[in-house]
Amino acid sequence: MPGETPPRPPAAAGSRAADPAGVMNPTVAARIRQLAAQAEHRRAIAEFRARRAADQQARINALLLETIAALASLLGAPPNPRSG
Repeated sequence: MPGETPPRPPAAAGSRAADPAGVMNPTVAARIRQLAAQAEHRRAIAEFRARRAADQQARINALLLETIAALASLLGAPPNPRSG
């Protein structure tokens, strides 16, 4: 008949298992999304802390080099060629 949609073929065996959203309870799916968001948040915090620690170490290293150069100039030693 015109305007009638043809019947769809039956789903292949195991096709629902391939689509977890079709099988999963909405509460379980929401919990999985929540846990994934928490894991992403923890990764972001860890990356931030690692960058911050690296920046702090770089500042400490720069201050140490300045201190060494200042002490060397006070003691009359020739300046370090790497610091200039």
